[in-house]
Amino acid sequence: MPVPVITLGTWRAQDTTMAPVLAALDRLRQCDRRGAVRTSFVTLLAVGGEGVEVDEVFDTVHRLGPLQPTRVVVIRVLGGETHRLDARVGVHLQSRGSQYLSIDDVALEVAGPVTSHLDSLVEPLTLPDLPVVVWCRERLPPARSRLIDLADHLVIDTVAAGGRSRLPAVGRLHQRTPVVDFAWLRLLPVRRRLAARFARPQLRPLLEGRPRVAVRGPEVERALMAGWLRARLPEATLTEVDDLEHLSVHVDGGDHHIEVEADPDPSTEALLAEALLHLRPDSAFTDALEAAAESP
Repeated sequence: MPVPVITLGTWRAQDTTMAPVLAALDRLRQCDRRGAVRTSFVTLLAVGGEGVEVDEVFDTVHRLGPLQPTRVVVIRVLGGETHRLDARVGVHLQSRGSQYLSIDDVALEVAGPVTSHLDSLVEPLTLPDLPVVVWCRERLPPARSRLIDLADHLVIDTVAAGGRSRLPAVGRLHQRTPVVDFAWLRLLPVRRRLAARFARPQLRPLLEGRPRVAVRGPEVERALMAGWLRARLPEATLTEVDDLEHLSVHVDGGDHHIEVEADPDPSTEALLAEALLHLRPDSAFTDALEAAAESP
């Protein structure tokens, strides 16, 4: 069962600056001694356009339990050239046995010139000596975005960011800042099942021969799975088959045959939780992404 969130206080303002936002955070945290004690994990910055639902992001993150970031900042980048900075702050508690975890929620709606330097806007909100994870909710960040330099990790979903054609851009981002892709995380159960099958001694000939491999599924997941298999089975003959709804892998080596199907897609909450567990180098993703970006 999710642990209830206790709200210590909230604050909001329109057409403001960052100084009042930071002052409100400090004031709300000091209004209850339990809020002054911080069990730190990460700072999560969720960035998107007008379609981003702020409360949906906060609710998703609050349900993460032990993986709950200490501070969550949601940035909605709006259209228009007129300067705008509206802010909302909430300070909450979640119990962890006999202790309380303090959670800070900050929502910023910005427009105009300020959108060209979001890094300087949000850097004062990041917690010292903690990883900064930037969650790109919709599209990929522009190549020259200074938010990338602020981030220790980028969390993206290539499916939502434009599909297979964006994989080369994802590869360039990954060379600059480590990327965790929801599309890749959706493949984790299938990859684990395949690895378990290949570990069986009676199926060893599949790895040593020239198997025929067919990958079916939606374009991004199919491309990443095929890229991973190309890196792991370089002698295989691999084909991709469109299937908009269901991912599966078929490996045929004459006397030996493997077929593995994907589970239903996990929730955004489950993917985010998995992403926060993968804030470390992932050579398998790097290999799969490179192979997928190079394939037609």
